[in-house]
Amino acid sequence: MKIDQSQLSLLKEPFGVIIKDDDINKESLNQEIGRAHKIIAVGDTTTEKLVSLGYIPDISVVDGKEKRIKKHKIFEYLTDKILHFENKPGELDEHIIAEILQLTQSKLESKIQFIIEGEEDLVALPFLMFSPDDWVICYGQPYHGLVIVHVNEDSRSRAKLIFNKVFNI
Repeated sequence: MKIDQSQLSLLKEPFGVIIKDDDINKESLNQEIGRAHKIIAVGDTTTEKLVSLGYIPDISVVDGKEKRIKKHKIFEYLTDKILHFENKPGELDEHIIAEILQLTQSKLESKIQFIIEGEEDLVALPFLMFSPDDWVICYGQPYHGLVIVHVNEDSRSRAKLIFNKVFNI
């Protein structure tokens, strides 16, 4: 699925609370995600920050890049399962969407890492659309900080609306 480039501005507005880069610490994360049922981290830097502060995501999505610049290696931490996908920039592969739908409807007992060959930026949208209440989605807002979204009916509806617009559905 290719994104409609004319709708990119819809993706610039953060979905949830932003913790500024300088304010990201154990205390600020405890306030925002301390009681989350499951934690999803989208992005290499987001995953590294969470893990370094003691929050092991239930699912992380990484592509080995930071601000589209290739890193020397993908950040590693203890996971139960690693899934590999291809996803072209400006697109969202349907296999990824299907896997997210399946995982978000399961009990999700293990820690999973998605390694994306290509670009992972848009993967937060299907997580926002399909995750149950009390899950938290974390992603980076370049040059601003870490966005924390508490999934609920409102965030799911907003994600679906934006998804439909940016993919012309």
